[in-house]
Amino acid sequence: MIKAEISPLHEALFKRYIRSLLKKHFNAIRLLGDKPDFGDRPILLLPNHSTWWDGFFIHILKIQVLKRPGYLMMLEEQLAKNRFFANVGAYSINPTSAKENIRSLNYSVELLERPDHPFVCIFPQGVLSPWGVRPLGYRRGIDIILRKLSKPVNLCQLAMKCEYLAGQRADVFFQFGKNSVFEPGNVVDVQELEQSHEHLLHEMNLRIIGGEKGRLILAGKRSINESFEILRKKLGLLRGQK
Repeated sequence: MIKAEISPLHEALFKRYIRSLLKKHFNAIRLLGDKPDFGDRPILLLPNHSTWWDGFFIHILKIQVLKRPGYLMMLEEQLAKNRFFANVGAYSINPTSAKENIRSLNYSVELLERPDHPFVCIFPQGVLSPWGVRPLGYRRGIDIILRKLSKPVNLCQLAMKCEYLAGQRADVFFQFGKNSVFEPGNVVDVQELEQSHEHLLHEMNLRIIGGEKGRLILAGKRSINESFEILRKKLGLLRGQK
């Protein structure tokens, strides 16, 4: 497997790059509701996985909201082609090899038990899946990680959605689920986790439909429709001066 080897230099460069990239491609990135009180415990973060951008979204969430060391599990075939991501917290999993799969799960436990209280992000679906597909299709692995932990961790699901509203570019929405402190020795029901995540996605969707904007995390560059609206107003003012 490929382990994460975080480099402060690479992280500083990537921070600037990721801001610029997301500003260019999205209208805004927003957080609905509040960030849970995670205290000084590590976080096992479980987001849904429906776009190619999801890893980048997690990184901006790390910078703007979580503000703690972060690691993201990534398919080994993809990470092998983009080793740079290992320098900003990515590590690999190879689901085609049982032995390598266990190594990655054990490494996830090792990361969660580090003294700097990081977050470890794992997409429990394991693969990209269109946003509206239900059931989500949680894979095994989360339960194995939790069984092996020797210290309490925060277990928190995350809902993410890209939505085209009134602009040229999509708005990205985040919403945290209810945070649970998972104690060593506890048992987790993967099916119940999957159902609670589906409920969280449904709740977030209703909030978006209802017009909630939430907290602005990152504003994008001016879109074409906004530029046309500014031009229209300027032309209106000029006509009014004649």
